[in-house]
Amino acid sequence: MSALTSSHLLSVFGFNENDIFVGGAEGTMLHYDGSQWTPMETGGRWTFKDIWGSAPDNVFAVVTDGRILHYDGKAWAPDEDMEKLPPMNGIFGLGSDEIYACSRLGKILRYDGTSWKYTQTGTDTDVTRLWGCKESGMLAVGFDGLVLKQDGEGWTRMTFNSGAEFYGVYGFGPEEVYLVGSEGAILKFDGVNFTEMPSQTMEFILDVWGPSRDMVFAVGDEGMILYLDDNEWTRIESNTKEYLTGIWGSSEDNIYAVGDNGLILRWNGEDWKAVEG
Repeated sequence: MSALTSSHLLSVFGFNENDIFVGGAEGTMLHYDGSQWTPMETGGRWTFKDIWGSAPDNVFAVVTDGRILHYDGKAWAPDEDMEKLPPMNGIFGLGSDEIYACSRLGKILRYDGTSWKYTQTGTDTDVTRLWGCKESGMLAVGFDGLVLKQDGEGWTRMTFNSGAEFYGVYGFGPEEVYLVGSEGAILKFDGVNFTEMPSQTMEFILDVWGPSRDMVFAVGDEGMILYLDDNEWTRIESNTKEYLTGIWGSSEDNIYAVGDNGLILRWNGEDWKAVEG
């Protein structure tokens, strides 16, 4: 447990090594400015599931209370013009005028720089996470093996043999995308086909991220951190048994993983160590 909070932490996002946001339960939002971590006032006991921003004064976060909050560089506030949404899960953007947020019950919204609008997903299955790139558009993942590909203004379900609950997705371009989820599920998408990758575990994998395609990490239950080495996933020492729920970094030697009971781990290029506030 860090000295910063005892709340469960669920999300991490940043712009560089001196501008990092960590969100969690009970309204917890922490900010790192390069020298110290500071609790931020969020105006409620929100549970922050995911964070994304286009600039330090244009950051969005989704919460399980069915709201999307915005940070303008000074304060966090919910979008009061929006109707209450289902419990929100994920958010990702391609620019300040193209941001997507997903929720339970198969909902995906798009922000055009002015307002949020529902898109047509064709499903009521929970959508958990989003990732995309300019070249190929967006992907959304969820429960029951759900993978949706952006198709114009709507989404098309991609068919392949998996019933996994997907909790994380991250890619390095249209031809290299990783999906992680329940019972050790890791799949690689090459732009055409999904290939299951052995993870050597049946534990739940909750997020995946890397600074480059040569350095990819996945995190999950009971302190699990997996490292992709020559197309094989290997478990590495995390020095914790706390559940790890989110991962993000600014470089190959500055990566953060967050988890239960206020835990923040930092990778310094050699090993993972707890941040002590």
